[in-house]
Amino acid sequence: MLNLGRLALLSALVSLTATPLMAWECCEQPSWECCEQPSWECCEQPSCNRLYIGAFGGEIYSNAGKVSQYGTAYFPELNSIGPLSVIAKGHLNKTSSGFGGVQIGYEWSKPVCSDWSFAPAGELEVFFFKHKKKGHLINQTVNGLDEHDFSDSFHMNSTAILANIVLSVNNDCLFGFSPYVGGGIGATRLSLHKADSFQVEPVEAGVNHFNSDRKDSSWAFAAQAKAGLRYNFCQMFHIFAEYRYLYVDASNYVLGATNYLTHVPTSPWNVKVKDVHYNAFTVGVQFDL
Repeated sequence: MLNLGRLALLSALVSLTATPLMAWECCEQPSWECCEQPSWECCEQPSCNRLYIGAFGGEIYSNAGKVSQYGTAYFPELNSIGPLSVIAKGHLNKTSSGFGGVQIGYEWSKPVCSDWSFAPAGELEVFFFKHKKKGHLINQTVNGLDEHDFSDSFHMNSTAILANIVLSVNNDCLFGFSPYVGGGIGATRLSLHKADSFQVEPVEAGVNHFNSDRKDSSWAFAAQAKAGLRYNFCQMFHIFAEYRYLYVDASNYVLGATNYLTHVPTSPWNVKVKDVHYNAFTVGVQFDL
């Protein structure tokens, strides 16, 4: 039995298949002989500019970025150790997840039959994705104690807001297809929750070092580059497929101090996630307003 997610995907595919057939009725007997004619005769003369909105989604993959965890364990002076700095470093695992977003843009050009043309556009995009990150961290600066290893994990929700410049290459003899490239800059809102930090060497069973506050959020610089192919039918509807590279700069978080009756108290923990690189594969649809 299909679950709701698969049913929704099937409905979307049927809609995308049916939309071109319905929209094609705005053209009377379209002809792809435009290479032999000086103008596009299947529809009325296209406008030079277009304002569009769009929605898109796909799969996004992250690299194995670096992570570090800093804090102080307040051992009493009586045992000759005293306050102990913890500087643990490691790598987060690679992850993948689905993502989705919306866009609005404005394009300043439209092709003329039998001639190549460039169509620059400016657009604003917002998209969302979330995943669970895990990492193994090693603290090698322990004085008077053995090496301490931590296993960290947390859920990360990401909201990217980007302003892009897109350049399309158009020619009516491409039968409605337009290759394009683009890039943009902006910011990403990163929210951590359900954060855990367990000491695995030597083992401290049942002690989550972030137990007093397991969430925090941060903003980070973001930039992206993308390339794709768009198909236009009847001047109003577009479907596209593209590859994206997304860069998210380093982000910093403050998580709760370790607070147990059976564990030495600590300071709040500073966690730094180094810059993360993403690769994404996207499909979407646009509509001209």
